[in-house]
Formats: sequence, C-alpha cells, structure tokens
Amino acid sequence: MGLKGFLLFPGQGAQEVGMARDAYEAGGHAQALFEEASEILGFDLPELVFSGTAETLAQTENCQPALLVASIALLETLRERRKLAITGAAGLSLGEYTALVALDAIDFADAVRLVRRRGELMENSGRGKDTGMSSVLGLDAAQVEAICREASAAGMVVAANFNSPGQVVISGDQNGLAKAAELAKAAGAKRVLPLKVSAAFHSPVMNEARDGLRQALADVSIREPNGLFINNADAKAMSDPEEIRDSLARQVVSTVRWEESCRLLSAKGEKFCYEIGPGSVCKGLLKRIDSTVEVTGISSVDDIEKLQ
Repeated sequence: MGLKGFLLFPGQGAQEVGMARDAYEAGGHAQALFEEASEILGFDLPELVFSGTAETLAQTENCQPALLVASIALLETLRERRKLAITGAAGLSLGEYTALVALDAIDFADAVRLVRRRGELMENSGRGKDTGMSSVLGLDAAQVEAICREASAAGMVVAANFNSPGQVVISGDQNGLAKAAELAKAAGAKRVLPLKVSAAFHSPVMNEARDGLRQALADVSIREPNGLFINNADAKAMSDPEEIRDSLARQVVSTVRWEESCRLLSAKGEKFCYEIGPGSVCKGLLKRIDSTVEVTGISSVDDIEKLQ
C-alpha cells in the first residue's frame, strides 16, 4: 500500500554531522545526489557532512546546501522504497527551497547553487555587524510585535519567526535585542534565549542579501509546483512561478510565518505529514500548533523501513 501526505522540510539549525549517511551508503539516487552536489559546489560534500566538524557544517554557506541535499537524499530513498503520493510541501526558511525541489518547481542542481549563494549572501550581509537573534517563550505574536516596536528606540529589532503559539524569534542589533528581552521578561515571558547564529536573519540587516538573491533567482527556471505549496513570507498557497520567485527573495528579510502556514495546511485538509530531514523541529512545532495533524519524522533509512 502506498503512502500519501504533505511534506515538511527543516531549516538551518537542524543540521547534524552524519545526517543522511545511511541513505548515501545505501547507494542509489541518494549517493548520486551527494556526488552531483559536490561537483556543483566544488568541494567534497560527503566529507563535510559525514566527517567534518559541527562548527564547519554550521557555517551558513555550508549548512544550507548540506541540509537541502541531505533532505532530498532521504526523500529519494523513501521514493525508491515506498510508493509515495505527495499532496504538497512547505519548509521552514531554508526548507522552502527543499520543498520546491520536492514539488518539481525548481531543479535540484539549481536549488543547490541557489542555497549556497543564499548562504554566502546572508553571511556577507551580517558580517561586521553586532547583530543576532533570540527566542521569546511564553508570549503571543501580538505581544512580541508590540515589544519590538517599543524596543526599537534602543536599536533595530523585529519579529523574525512566528514558530508556534508562545514561541517567537526576534532579530536585530544587540541593543535592540537587549531592550526587547528586558521588556519581554517584564511582560511575563518564560524565557528569552539568545540563538547561536552569525547575524540577524529575517530582518532589515538582510536587505543586501535579498537584493543579491533576487539577481540569482532571475537566472533560475521556476515551474508551477506539483501540489500545494505554502510560502513562508505570506503563509499562503502559491503556484505562480513569478510570485514564488519574488517570495523567495523577500523571505530573507521578512518574518517566517510558520504558525500561520501550518494552520493553513490543516485548513486545506492536510491531516498527515512527513518531516523529511534531520531532527524533529517541524514535528514539534506542528504538534503545538494543531495536534490533529499527524506528523511522521523521516531522518534515516531505518525510519523509512518502519513505515507501514
């Protein structure tokens, strides 16, 4: 009996040394994808992902193509071993590119080049600036947005990710982040946790990256997705290739509307999802957003073999 469901793909931060190694070692399409990506990138991707250090893998320009390739390798291994009907896909920030590959809207090779360039642009945009990101736990989106507006008197700070009820990530310069943390705690936040990132992603700090990414996207063929695609920047179903192109460029500076995206997929009747890739971030967030949607995590060949 075949499998049917909506696919979710993780974003930066989910990476881990050794991800998708068993899929690669099993041969088949997964191994070919890693080898193709190595040729495109100009370095040994399996060496980086399977034998490199966590620090090197976490570098934005390395992490983004590595995660995309690992997730698609797992997806192709799943397709080789099980009949799979994909109803749609969405991805958390970087994972949006993986979702578009899965829906045959962007070619794998183009996506590898794009996310490598995306990572370089994001890293360059943040270089030399005292910026960062923090996760605010225990306040709703409206509260955090109001806090960011008030804290902006001290320094730039914006809501970067609406992840799930009670979990909002903020992004900005360190003065703005410090003031926002102070205000959030005074408003009753359970915790405000600085994140281990190199810059203020999904904020105006990324304006230069957005402009560079727009140029890179102009040279890439984008097709209508084969299934429901929900974008991050607007949390809406999107099928027009030019709308998708614009959305991908805007996404690096705009808020990731993940909670709204998950509510939309549920409203569209999607009740069974597969999270493809390392970790279980998407599964954990969706469980808090809408517990009626069932999510199965696939981060290894063993996970695929266990599927009923």
